[in-house]
Amino acid sequence: MDNPVFQHIMNGDIEAYSGLYKEYYKRFYNYGRKFTSNTHLIEDSIQEVFLDLWNRREKLSHVESPNFYLYSSFRYVLIKKIRQHDKIIFNQSAEEEHEFSIEHVIVSHELNEEMQVKLQKAIKTLTGRQLEAIFLKFYENLSYKEVASILNISVKATYKIMARSLLALKEKVMFFMLLF
Repeated sequence: MDNPVFQHIMNGDIEAYSGLYKEYYKRFYNYGRKFTSNTHLIEDSIQEVFLDLWNRREKLSHVESPNFYLYSSFRYVLIKKIRQHDKIIFNQSAEEEHEFSIEHVIVSHELNEEMQVKLQKAIKTLTGRQLEAIFLKFYENLSYKEVASILNISVKATYKIMARSLLALKEKVMFFMLLF
């Protein structure tokens, strides 16, 4: 490794570490904004990357490209935090409004705003399990086998939940269309 700053950090130089942090903070913040608007997740990820860097400083001799190492570490940590955050939000109570854009997956983009409102009303009528299955399959783009594994049910049961969910959505949307 030809980077003297990393060499200083490996030797425990707190000033070099502080300088590297200052140099990369804004870069990581701007890069993180491409993934999420949640500034807390971005800032937490930056902190975690640099804390890990300091804690593992003796083991950095294998790093050939510090820039690549730092960016790939930041990206990995940020994406992990975003996924954890999304799961936490998804696991909130069934009474809360679920605000993910499943309508873009199930209904074509050409549907008008009125149809989207009807679909949102229909989605709110699904059970928590049905909503979770729909979310994992269409929003997260997981296979039936992966959804089954996450829900801790058989693949056959996953197909049944999906079929029932889609049928319920279809019936509710049709009902709302007839109602108005």
